[in-house]
Amino acid sequence: MNKLLDKVTFKHGAVLNNRIVMAPMVTWAGTDDGDVSQEQLDYYKARAEVGGMIITEATYVDEAGIAFKGEIGVSNDKYLSGLAKLANTIKSHGAKAILQLHHGGRQAAIYYDRGGIPVVPSKKDYPFIDYPVREITQEEILRVIKEFGDATIRAIKAGFDGVEIHGANHYLLQQFFSAYSNERTDWYGGSLVNRMNFMLDIINEVSKVTKEFGKKGFIIGLRISQQEIHGTNFGFGWKENSELIKRLNKTDLDYVHISAMGNAVDGWKAKPSDREENFTELYAKVIDPSIKLIACGNILTVKDADEAIQVADLAALAREALMEPEFAKKLLENKNDKIVSEISPERLKNLKWPSGLFDVIIKGEGWQGDIPKHGYVTDVPMPGDESVIQYQRN
Repeated sequence: MNKLLDKVTFKHGAVLNNRIVMAPMVTWAGTDDGDVSQEQLDYYKARAEVGGMIITEATYVDEAGIAFKGEIGVSNDKYLSGLAKLANTIKSHGAKAILQLHHGGRQAAIYYDRGGIPVVPSKKDYPFIDYPVREITQEEILRVIKEFGDATIRAIKAGFDGVEIHGANHYLLQQFFSAYSNERTDWYGGSLVNRMNFMLDIINEVSKVTKEFGKKGFIIGLRISQQEIHGTNFGFGWKENSELIKRLNKTDLDYVHISAMGNAVDGWKAKPSDREENFTELYAKVIDPSIKLIACGNILTVKDADEAIQVADLAALAREALMEPEFAKKLLENKNDKIVSEISPERLKNLKWPSGLFDVIIKGEGWQGDIPKHGYVTDVPMPGDESVIQYQRN
């Protein structure tokens, strides 16, 4: 049998039916109030057999962290009903449902558009954002840590099998870990060790409430970026991340998920400039075997996924999950030749993309000239998308 179909057991006892994960992807489809929409439920229902674990799009733990148009909330009990529907939808065919917990920090563009001033670890000039920010206070830091715990309790109440703490892609947790954006002189900044403390305190808070409120086997994951180096701006590289992972080895994490955002061409195989091994290989060397490693980025075929799990424990599909909602189902049914790895006009109607997702990928409505609008990602290249774009124009 294909190794991709192996069952996987996490540290705390949860068992996945296979090694395929659906990566978290923004759909821009929640209501303006942060509720789960019917479009989103239809989208996740269509992907309930894409893999053994499905991670939701980012959900905000605090309104001050809203980064995306249509981002859904987990900051208040009023969201429980919609989140419960989402969890049930994802779990309908046996996949584990993971709620991604998120705070945008300086990237909270929608919060700014609604009249707020986003928070940052250290007040300085950030030339890539066009709105003011303010330095977060220590009292606010402690509140955000508690909010991640409160959000975890809501995830448990809603019926999710676990949570993923979003520590990647330049959002608040990464901003604290980054030497570029964190120049604090307190417990939460300065040295490399101190820059880890915000992330570690959140993990410990999530672990604490899980032990108190969660069922046995509740999954705790963390997503981190491969590195943060942009020109002369150095946030962290593979060496700093390796030291972080050594600290993570002592936590209650079930998995670490490596995000390849910004390295779309090489994806999970991207390499630092000073090493022959890729990032995934480097982090596989230092992670404790009790913590599963998820590779993500440019995994678009069965062959890609097979290669990824030679290094990592699990392979996360992003764009491929958008194009092929039945990836694991077809694999299980020995229909590998039926697995689709590009988009086409004929397939669109069955993919159940929410209108917000469709508008960004196909219509390019996340852009204002050459500049991405607030609350949108910069680019989502899709194999075959030119044929769909041309079809829409005609």
